[in-house]
Amino acid sequence: MNALARYALNTAKAKTGLSSGVLIGYVAQAVLAVLAFILLLVAIFFIFADWLAFGATKTSISMFLLFAVVLVGSIIWTNNAKEKTKRVAQRALSRPREPFPLSPPLVGLVLQLGRNVGWRRVIPVAFITVAATGVAAEWTRRHRNNNGCIDRIKGLQSCGPC
Repeated sequence: MNALARYALNTAKAKTGLSSGVLIGYVAQAVLAVLAFILLLVAIFFIFADWLAFGATKTSISMFLLFAVVLVGSIIWTNNAKEKTKRVAQRALSRPREPFPLSPPLVGLVLQLGRNVGWRRVIPVAFITVAATGVAAEWTRRHRNNNGCIDRIKGLQSCGPC
């Protein structure tokens, strides 16, 4: 694992506290919660069927209808949440984007770099970086317009219509 991946992993662990042991604990808790819920349902069934004398058939049908109503409510709530998420995402996508060079974190970084290193050193490096980025973007655009014909660029053979 390289240093960058190790740094990202340690940063995620520091912020979330997750590790394999924690995840195993969460899975065990989920399994135990499902088992406890099943035992609770069995106990409720016996309370209604025997102790309150509703009978096994009425209690079974009532519990089924109760779970069906909860299921339908859950489906409706989930669909509404999904539609709301789609609307929020569409609004975020349709919102005009700020240009990358003017993003606040990048501007703050450049200002801090200029103060620490000195503007006489930062400005020429910034101009060279912008020029190199433009040249690389133009080269990439031209390279992609050749329909992936690398041999033609290298001059090895003719690729036909490309």
